[in-house]
Amino acid sequence: MAEEIWRGNLIATSFPQVVFRIWEKRDSGRLTVQGEEAERSLCFIDGDLAMAEGSFSGEEFLKKLLSIHALTALQAEECAGFARENNVSYPRALVEKGIIPPSRAWESLAEFWMEELFAVFDWTRADLTFDPGSIISNALVYALFPTPAIVLRGIRRMKKTDLIGAFLPAEAEAVQLLSPVHADHLHLAPHEKHVLGILRVTPRLSDLYAQSQAGKWETQKAVFAFLTLGLAGLSPTPNLTKPSPKLSSAGLEKIWTDFNDKCSYIYRYISKEIGPVGLSVLEKALEDIRTRLAPPFQRLELRADGRVEFSPFPLMSLTLFTEETRKYFIRVLNEILMAEVLAVKKTLGNAHEAGIVKSLERIGEPN
Repeated sequence: MAEEIWRGNLIATSFPQVVFRIWEKRDSGRLTVQGEEAERSLCFIDGDLAMAEGSFSGEEFLKKLLSIHALTALQAEECAGFARENNVSYPRALVEKGIIPPSRAWESLAEFWMEELFAVFDWTRADLTFDPGSIISNALVYALFPTPAIVLRGIRRMKKTDLIGAFLPAEAEAVQLLSPVHADHLHLAPHEKHVLGILRVTPRLSDLYAQSQAGKWETQKAVFAFLTLGLAGLSPTPNLTKPSPKLSSAGLEKIWTDFNDKCSYIYRYISKEIGPVGLSVLEKALEDIRTRLAPPFQRLELRADGRVEFSPFPLMSLTLFTEETRKYFIRVLNEILMAEVLAVKKTLGNAHEAGIVKSLERIGEPN
């Protein structure tokens, strides 16, 4: 994403997941979200969200101030005229005309900017374009905000239950808690801490929904936030890669070949359904689990044909001929496959997930 313009849509992923992915990659640039009735533009600097000139409408900002009686109609007209005559921003015009103090201008702008941003979290149809070449000047940046905190606040404001439900695992699935570094900087609300506490001992979602005192809807929002922000992940389903009884290097090579045949199949399947954006969906799935893998396995890349490669290949640094090594290697490959299968589920639905799992089980079996 950092090298060329990336395009996608909200059919393949959710808006908060897109924003969080940009933060994970520490990208800079502009994300344009073209909805059916409106367009929003977000600026990023090293992954953080930048409230910047050009990412909001000055006219709409003045209308907002008028609606909350922070300005009179005459003051709004004076501000707009001053901005046009001097080719300056509306916030600067408010300050230079002495209409609003700087601190209040910045606070009001942040409230307006976030209100427009949070509305996008409930959009279900929109085209996305991320341009890393569109770098904003520091002089046009009013403030920077940590993206994970904004994503968490945006998810709390979401109203569409079907949208969140589409990106949640099935209720029969189990979720495991994770401990990314950025978790320490997120300020969870009391009810979110409550849900997190139950998850520690009750990982199955159906049990969690039944036990949570926050109610099912708010609990689902909390789980969606945890999954989006990498605080939780789907518990691996066993046997996506079947252990080989062999401990030889040839046996490990067979496991690796079968694994990549499965990855290639997943890529062909999702690309047939949603086109070239399928590769981006799978790339995000791998990015989400990268930090959870041991260092030898973190340098993984998705090739254009959907196969996975490591640089350097991790088995070269492991003690190959032990049962423990083989089990760990298979567990890593299972986790990668599960991440890709979950991406298929989120993108295409439960029926596609069930079909693809059955097909994967047949890959690598003797003819």
